Amino acid sequence: MAILAAGVLVPVTDAVALWDDRLELFVAQMVTRDDNVFRLSAARDPAAVLGTSSKGDTYHTTSLGFNLDVPVSRQRVQAGWVWNNTRYNRYTALSSDGHYGRAAWLWQIGSDLGGQLGYTEALALASLANAQGGVQSSTANFLTTRRAFFNAEYGLTSRWRYGGEVSRIRQTSSFPAFRVNDVSIDGADLTASYSTRANNRVGIRLGVEEGRFPNRQAVAGNFFDNAYRQRRAVVVADWTITGASHASVRAGWVSRSHEQLAQRDFEDATVHAAYDWKPTGKLSLSAVAQRDVSPLDDLYSRSVLVTGIALHPELRLTEKTVIRGALEYSQRDYLSDPALALGAAPNRSDRVRSAAVMVFYRPVRPVTLQIALQRETRSSTVAFGDYMFNIVNVSARIGF
Repeated sequence: MAILAAGVLVPVTDAVALWDDRLELFVAQMVTRDDNVFRLSAARDPAAVLGTSSKGDTYHTTSLGFNLDVPVSRQRVQAGWVWNNTRYNRYTALSSDGHYGRAAWLWQIGSDLGGQLGYTEALALASLANAQGGVQSSTANFLTTRRAFFNAEYGLTSRWRYGGEVSRIRQTSSFPAFRVNDVSIDGADLTASYSTRANNRVGIRLGVEEGRFPNRQAVAGNFFDNAYRQRRAVVVADWTITGASHASVRAGWVSRSHEQLAQRDFEDATVHAAYDWKPTGKLSLSAVAQRDVSPLDDLYSRSVLVTGIALHPELRLTEKTVIRGALEYSQRDYLSDPALALGAAPNRSDRVRSAAVMVFYRPVRPVTLQIALQRETRSSTVAFGDYMFNIVNVSARIGF
């Protein structure tokens, strides 16, 4: 779903026309048809789960927002807000008002020291494919996610740079049964990097995060604390190969230890490699391969080991028309759940395949029209963990 919604939030530099191009106001309207809203398995009878034989629905989303980008001497203030009103035709319990906001101060002291102080907040419907522990659900749960961060980078010389960041993420659920997933995550990392004369960069990043859960999880008649500490060490490289190609690699090690049930602790190698190729001014291709630990969709309380690849081509037919594609494949191995460690639930591995195409048309500078199609399938080692869905949406966005 995130693939198709990306076109609604066009960057501030793309369509601003107010306050000397510092402020953009925008409005967007999107109509979406989803033929499997609750991501039900083909083996499940929708009438028994949903009370109707139809798994699909059409919904409308109206978005209002602004983007702000204001330079103040050597500083810069950026902010944005979008309010989303979504209304489902059939499954009205999913209708909601959501939002996404951001604010950041891009600070600079002299020529060598700078960074960001920022805050983001989002209210959105949680994935219906992974409402709790990777189990599909027909119950709507709305997630509030807040993140505050501060980072700094210092150029010791023209070649060597050192930096660090501290952050806090808090995520809460609206539905009481899912509040076991409420989490607060504190993170910190340090970086050091060296740049060549060609502006290629190599470096190292060390990070640690601690997750705390205010509500314990009930498994087999006992209550467990899912608190954890995660450590990460990564070597990074960023390289311009030719004028038309660029590569970046992050490779390292991650380990996680838990407050309880040490048998679910894990450590593993990670890698994230990306290659960008732009042979002409109209054609570009991005390729990504990864093996890394990440949150389960938008749920920070659940972790999966993701091994996958993705291809993202783009063709600029004219100045007004752009076609983008996405092909993605991933295997997701579920981690950290105490039910898995105790044998109360089977080990789980999913395979997800997704394909999407998006066409953007800008008849005039402030207006963006989009049509998008997406198909995604998931197979799973657990019963009823599979699904298939097709999405079509049409949207229009006007910036002022």
